Order: sequence, then structure tokens, then C-alpha cells
Amino acid sequence: MSIEYKTILFTSNLSAASRTAFRHALLLANQFDAKLILLHVMERSPSNYESYMIGLFGQERLQQVLKNNTEEAKHALVGKVTPKQMARTALSEFSKENETGEENYVVPPSQIVVKEGGVVEVILEQAAEKKCDLIVMGASEGLLSSSSVGGNIKSVLKNSKIPVLVVPVSHE
Repeated sequence: MSIEYKTILFTSNLSAASRTAFRHALLLANQFDAKLILLHVMERSPSNYESYMIGLFGQERLQQVLKNNTEEAKHALVGKVTPKQMARTALSEFSKENETGEENYVVPPSQIVVKEGGVVEVILEQAAEKKCDLIVMGASEGLLSSSSVGGNIKSVLKNSKIPVLVVPVSHE
């Protein structure tokens, strides 16, 4: 039996664990010459997205990221960066961070999708709609600095019709 992945769905909750999981998704996409779909589901209150972005990149890096993305920068200058734009920018930055990496792989053709709704439902819907062969998710930082598998991951694992790769938090 030969395993082949043509389309990989990477899900991100904009956490540090997402960065680690993205590197695995990117590596697999390169190995299988697969399309990579980056998905973030907006479930939380929109006012929290700026704090997620600061936690993900740091205040200084966030400003640089926004400036480097012209569309988002225009909105930032007038103070109108929407949570959806912030999430899209974060996912775009994951790709850019790995374009000049030391590894011998490139960022494959990818699509950034930001949806609103229930996390599990949207992930499974997008996996089916985009005809994905694999879902890649990052485990959360758990109690006592260990990785944990949250309710969303458990539900995706239970209900997915395709393989799900859960990547633990890296302690590099």
C-alpha cells in the first residue's frame, strides 16, 4: 500500500505550537509535492486577536510583519486591522519564515483560509471541501510544560475520515 498526500490541511490556533506543526506540514508537503492549505478558525472574541499576534511574534516583530504586508499595513495605519486580517497575516508569516530556512525545501503552492465558526466543524468541512489527504495540528502547551491534546484535537481525531498528524510542542 502506497501512501500519497496531494493536499495537506494545516490548522493553526495562532500559538507557538502552530509554528512547530507548520514546519512538519511544510516538510511533508515538500516530500509529497503536495498543495498546502493553511487554516485558522475564528472562534474567540475578535478583540483577543491582537494579543494572540503579540504572543506569537512579539510586539516589535508584529509591527514589522504588519508593515511588510501592504494591505494589512494600510489598515494598521488607520487602526482598522480586522481579526481576520491579523489571522491571515500570521499564517502568511509562517510561510515567509520558512522560505529562507536552512532546510532544503521550499514553501509549496498554498492557500490561506480564515473561517468563522466551530473549530472542529470548520476543520472537517474544509478537509472535505478541499479534498485533503492529511490534517496537521499542533498540540497545546499543557500543564507542567508537557504537551496536551485538547478537546478540538480529540474531536477531529475521532471524526476525521482522513489521517490526522498531531505535532507536540517543540522545546528547542
